Order: sequence, then C-alpha cells, then structure tokens
Amino acid sequence: MQRVRLPTAPGIDMTLQGAFHIAVFCKAPVEGRVKTRLIPALGAARATAIYRQLVRRTLDTVRLASQRTGATASLWVADDVEHSEVVQWSHEFRLSLFQQQGDDLGARMLHCLQTCSRQHSRVLLIGTDCPALAADDLIAAATKLNQDSVWVFTPAEDGGYVLVGSRAPTATPFTHIAWSTNAVMAQTRSALSAGRERWVEMPTLWDIDEPADVTRAIASGLLAADKF
Repeated sequence: MQRVRLPTAPGIDMTLQGAFHIAVFCKAPVEGRVKTRLIPALGAARATAIYRQLVRRTLDTVRLASQRTGATASLWVADDVEHSEVVQWSHEFRLSLFQQQGDDLGARMLHCLQTCSRQHSRVLLIGTDCPALAADDLIAAATKLNQDSVWVFTPAEDGGYVLVGSRAPTATPFTHIAWSTNAVMAQTRSALSAGRERWVEMPTLWDIDEPADVTRAIASGLLAADKF
C-alpha cells in the first residue's frame, strides 16, 4: 500500500518552489444540462442558478490561490466553448480557454493533465461542484507533488474525488473506472496500486449533487439562497 493520508493543514500561506497550474473543468450554464440531479426538486432554472454560483465561487478560489502563489490557471469546457458566459468567465478571471477532448471523463482528464504538463511541472485539475474546496486546499495539494508523490487526490464523501493532480500524468488512474458512481475513488486506488504509482490523499471533502447537498451548502455559508 503506497497511499498516504494527510491531516488538514489550515492557514497555509507560502511560496511554492516551481510552477504549478490549476485547470478547471466546467460546462456552459445551459438550463437542463447542468446540475441535472437537482432539477426534479428545484427545477432547471434554479439548478442552473446554483451552477453559476458554484462556478464563480470556484473561480474566486482559484484566483486567490493564484494570487498567493503565482500559479497559473485555465478553464476547460465540456460543450460550448464560445458560450457568452463561458467567455465572460474567461475574461473576468483571466483564464485561458480550452475545449475538453476525449470519449469519457477519464480520457478528458488525462488529455487536460498531459496538455498542461507540457508547460507546467505540477498540474491540479478540479471541477466546480465542491464549494468547500478552499485556496489553502489547492496550495496544500500542489505541495505534495514532489519526488515522493506523482499523484495527489482529494476524495469526495460520495466515493469520487474533487481534485486530481500530477507531476507526470499517465492513463493509469483513468482506465477502467466506472465514472459517476460511488466506486470511482476505490477503483482509482486499485489502479494506482496495480500500476505501482505513488500518490497522496488530502482530507475528504464533499460536493453538490443532490438537493440535500444544497441545503448543507447554504447552512455552511457556501451558497447564497437568495441568488437562486
């Protein structure tokens, strides 16, 4: 077993040695196509409003981490890269804009990590569903990508993960994974172990998929109920 569990390290504020990059996966905020598991309870319009709020919170977090460390960042779009709001996010947060490429989520993540790794020694990849993810978490994850660890993951309570990072990305953790199931992180660990890869896991966080998650985020001050 090569997994290492790390304690929470609050209050991190340091200059990282060497460059790192933060890639963010997103979708265009089109009603009926984002946060679909919220739609039966909240409706498509409210689900989309929640999604917009999550994207902005995520990009604010990335911007803060970048300001504190000099990290660069980019936005990777699953669908319409020319959507007006996507372009607005890119301009407002000064993010390079890219189209996701690949037949499934694993292939898209691998393509993104390998593309970014051509110019950056350490790359983190996140989505927009985890409002609990803070700038400290991003910075802490980047520091773990060193000679002892090729990969870093932040597991999610639902069995997936909300962050993956690497300094030498390969297909190992992205092959034969049942994406969008509660087996994702377990299968990823098995793949990493079988491939004799070295990885670190950060403290587990939670993301927003179901209506109960929205209630939790509001109670935690991570979503503003008056904005959807």
